[in-house]
Amino acid sequence: MKRIGIVGTGIWGTALALTASRAENEVLCWAREEDVVESINYAHVNKRFLPDIPLCDKIKATANVAEVFEFSDVVLLTVSAQWTRDTMKQIKPYVKKETILVLCAKGIEQTTGKMLSEIAAEEIPDTTIAVLSGPGFAIDVARRKIASVTIACQDKSIAERLTQMLGTTYFRPYLTTDMISPQVGGSIKNVIAIASGIVEGAALGDGARAALITRGFHEMARFSKALGGDLQTMMGMCGMGDLVLTANCSQSRNFSFGYEVGVSGSAQKLVAENTRTVEGIYTARAVEKRARALGVEMPICAMVYQLLFNGVSLEDAMHGLLSRPYKAEGI
Repeated sequence: MKRIGIVGTGIWGTALALTASRAENEVLCWAREEDVVESINYAHVNKRFLPDIPLCDKIKATANVAEVFEFSDVVLLTVSAQWTRDTMKQIKPYVKKETILVLCAKGIEQTTGKMLSEIAAEEIPDTTIAVLSGPGFAIDVARRKIASVTIACQDKSIAERLTQMLGTTYFRPYLTTDMISPQVGGSIKNVIAIASGIVEGAALGDGARAALITRGFHEMARFSKALGGDLQTMMGMCGMGDLVLTANCSQSRNFSFGYEVGVSGSAQKLVAENTRTVEGIYTARAVEKRARALGVEMPICAMVYQLLFNGVSLEDAMHGLLSRPYKAEGI
């Protein structure tokens, strides 16, 4: 039986702990909250974040992050994207030479516009980094609903190893050596999902939403290509698959937030009052910064940014988007 560590035991971390244990691995989770540690170890449930789903005996928890790295050479980092840098600083003393750190959050650092692998290169250089991304809501994964994901690592043999460690008949990984596309797809699809929710909330029609999602995918692909990503990877689970799910479902926090914006016609008050983790809000700011630096045209993401942060009305944003010059099909 193999051992997997989990750093971050929110709903996504707990869902991945369940997935790893169902694939016949022993799992040790790190949580900041003492009540979460006690709940997992003694009640075999994460009462705070996933109260309705029992955890098997193969899942344990600790409040000492060093124990996770002593326990396992494969560690899934599941804290949110905006907390990733701080967490990497915290775990750096415990990361071993042989540690494989799998980045499982979706997002881009809003203050720098950097991807999580770029943050890892700065904070914990010489560590082997992999990425897990793709369509699947945490609650559905926890409930054994069928999900397919992408596992990326520059070392193909490590991607293959992780696929074998985590794969089951209902959690199906596809592997790639393209580290860029899974991170871009998992991040920017949240911005497109906000835009899709806006279209739905403003009752602009299913055709408008289909067009927006299609052109949104083109923006994801252009951004990925500018960073060295592969279009073929973006066409898979981590790009097209994740976008199809997130931009079409009210279960998505990004889509539902966008829906509220579409209904109200403006966004700044909703942004100011939001208490949920809507990663697309942060990513919209980060993408605006990085796309400008790369010289990549991303009109839908720019429209979302203007709505969220610059006080532009929905009517003006839509007019600006739809009055753009006509162009040929293609990326």
